Amino acid sequence: MKKRIFRLLLIAAACVLVSADAGAGLFGSKSKSAKPAKSVRSSKPVPSRLLMSIDFEPNVPLKYKFVSERNVSLDLDPSGKYSKGKSSGSAQQISEKLEMEIAYKPVEIDPYGYSLIEAQCTNAKVTRASSSGKAQNKQDAVEYLAGKTFTLKITPTGKIADYSSLKTVIEELGQKAFSDSQRARVKDPDMIMDFIAAQWNMWDTAASVKKPSKGVKAGEVWKSRLVAPMPFVSKVGRDVEYKVKDYNEVSAEIVSSYKLSSVLPDVPMPYSGSFQMRGTFGFLTGYKVLSIEGTGSQIYDIAKGRIKSDIQRYQSKVKASIFGLGGDNIEPNIIVNQTTTMTLIE
Repeated sequence: MKKRIFRLLLIAAACVLVSADAGAGLFGSKSKSAKPAKSVRSSKPVPSRLLMSIDFEPNVPLKYKFVSERNVSLDLDPSGKYSKGKSSGSAQQISEKLEMEIAYKPVEIDPYGYSLIEAQCTNAKVTRASSSGKAQNKQDAVEYLAGKTFTLKITPTGKIADYSSLKTVIEELGQKAFSDSQRARVKDPDMIMDFIAAQWNMWDTAASVKKPSKGVKAGEVWKSRLVAPMPFVSKVGRDVEYKVKDYNEVSAEIVSSYKLSSVLPDVPMPYSGSFQMRGTFGFLTGYKVLSIEGTGSQIYDIAKGRIKSDIQRYQSKVKASIFGLGGDNIEPNIIVNQTTTMTLIE
């Protein structure tokens, strides 16, 4: 048996509904009372609760395209005090975008326990732009992900039980983010945290359901916590509320909302120790995320037990200080507009 237990429960629930509604007309009665049974058999009943699982077919990979993009507005002097009285006179716009494709292939499938999934990144590309016109030609550390493989041990609902292989890859990418320097460790800008966020975001809607065997009904809310990648070095969490907006016998739409979490997300960091940050965000210090607000929408394929698409949008407001300047003379403001998408490539 290669089907997961939750899929079996869903099919069983559907069969019970068919039998109950069809009545004696399904068992050979030729009376007029048998007519409604024909219409019942011709349509698929919708279960009262949605049972979510993550299903794989043996040796059949699922390939997803991930895009993580943010537009950053950085205002070094929001009061205009040092920019000749012009409000937002020193604001600049920065954007960075990660595109990657990863194929997930089941190596071992256990519908009642843990399954082993092998993931391989086929390509990863980062593009950056700035209103200052300064371009970065150095390869982003996350682009070294292309061609690498890692494994994940997951539950039938996609909860990650063992990510030691993934952690090794993350640490390898983290080493690539540093430039050689005899004086100090200097880290180049990178989007490794966006890759990390994508792996923990992926199956979170199903994995965070508290009682998966009972499922969820339309309008029901459940909670989780995800990482919020930033353009500067950080480990920021966002509290998530999921809700089933609607579903039928084919697919379900699950919506989500986000806010800043007071608890750090449980994900690995790609680097450790002390170092300097190269570029604009190394010029600032004392970052403090003030708020996170946003929403998302996901399409879940009920019949096949997989995510078809997912989009998340949120805005973060951040304050910082300029490195080397004491006091509160200048308090730079940062607004980060983040969009992440995941699409199943069929």
